Amino acid sequence: MTRMFVSLGSNVRPEANVPCAVDELRRAFHVVAVSRAYRTAPVGDADQPDFWNLAAEIESALPPGQVQAQLREIEDRLGRVRDPRRPFGPRTADLDLVLVEGVSGRFGALELPSPLLEREAFVAVPVAELAPDMPHPVLGAPLADLAREASARASRPPQPVGPAEAR
Repeated sequence: MTRMFVSLGSNVRPEANVPCAVDELRRAFHVVAVSRAYRTAPVGDADQPDFWNLAAEIESALPPGQVQAQLREIEDRLGRVRDPRRPFGPRTADLDLVLVEGVSGRFGALELPSPLLEREAFVAVPVAELAPDMPHPVLGAPLADLAREASARASRPPQPVGPAEAR
């Protein structure tokens, strides 16, 4: 079994869709841990509600491309609409394989580790919560360092979702 990290996000009814996405992930994979949810500013298309982003650590014997294909199926079951006019627009669920321990390279359209892991706080912060000391497979830096750097660059750093919001 290989240690893998999935980035999850939603900004369409996230209080309902995030728990559903985690449940679907648990049905499809062995989920080791789930980070807190963070409220984050939209990236790439600012004219939409904030996102809830989190990460899940899973274990799987499947190759990365098959894991990503299963994540797309979960998105589809949760009503994800892919609007080519707004590729970064609102979504019920966004699940991406962003890190596989010790793995780097291209797997079809999937690049591991995801470039978002070093660039975007909405990915880096939740993943680093789960594995702060894990080195980035290419850069070698601990994930906690990458998360701090990405948060410092963010227009609005991720903020944990409060208990009242999560109900």
